[in-house]
Amino acid sequence: MASESPFPKVSVIIPAHNEAECVARTVRAIKDQETETCAVEVIVVDDASTDDTVRIAKDAGANVIEMGGAGGNPAAARNRGASAAEGDPLIFLDADCQVADGWLHAFLEAHKAGETIVAGSLDLPEGLSFTAQCDYYFGWYMVHPHQSARHVPHSPAPNLSVRRDAFFATSRFEELPFSIASEERAWQAELRNQGHRIYFEPHARALHYNRSGFWNLLKRSYRWGYASIRAKNESGTAQFAGLYQYPRLMIAMALPLAFVHSAFILSRWVRVGIYRPLLMLPLLVASRLTYSVAMMIGGVRWLRHRNMT
Repeated sequence: MASESPFPKVSVIIPAHNEAECVARTVRAIKDQETETCAVEVIVVDDASTDDTVRIAKDAGANVIEMGGAGGNPAAARNRGASAAEGDPLIFLDADCQVADGWLHAFLEAHKAGETIVAGSLDLPEGLSFTAQCDYYFGWYMVHPHQSARHVPHSPAPNLSVRRDAFFATSRFEELPFSIASEERAWQAELRNQGHRIYFEPHARALHYNRSGFWNLLKRSYRWGYASIRAKNESGTAQFAGLYQYPRLMIAMALPLAFVHSAFILSRWVRVGIYRPLLMLPLLVASRLTYSVAMMIGGVRWLRHRNMT
């Protein structure tokens, strides 16, 4: 019986905007991991899609919430889905991810061991274009499945599980447009300050289908860079978090740091025997320079706003 399980019902929350091509695959792969002792509630929060995302998600077996409005705010979509969810834990997954075998089991085993927040890994699917592979290697170098299980200072939102009561005791995902690329940092910092830790579990693996295109690569780099100084300064959830307590120094050093950041990313792959990113060095440097320019612009605007309030 489901009541005999420590987790009789789990909720998986998926923000979606124009994800008609992949949402059915994502939902079905999750539902396939449902067991007799653990029901899986899949909630797709449609963020003003203009394609058939809603119909396809319903046909695949998801509960669908339609937000309406202008769209483009996955943080608000995640919060809306969490409010409607009935399960524990709450698992946040992006629509362009496909979960691997054993994904749900790995999350639940970590929670059974006492972990409040469990970060899953993001893996590279076969068949991606060269620019989509670049986007993967440049973005997910800290959460790939070739790394060991450990406690980490932060985890991105695309594949993340958290105990229900703990999540609702926080401010939840930050919905301000300024922080749209770092919306999970505030609530993770709140839980860390309460004594909880973030546990990286590489076996909770999802394939991440990064989008193709050089401009898409630069747009993502810009978006992440723009919010980085404010989010990391206020939350303290970052590698080398102490540096972000000196935002003016980070702004001044942003362009030289692009090359340091590039070397750091390459090192994260080379150390596990993955050398393909070395062939992507020109695009890596271009993406990090874009990130650094955005970091400067976003950092200056944040400091001005902070000084005015």
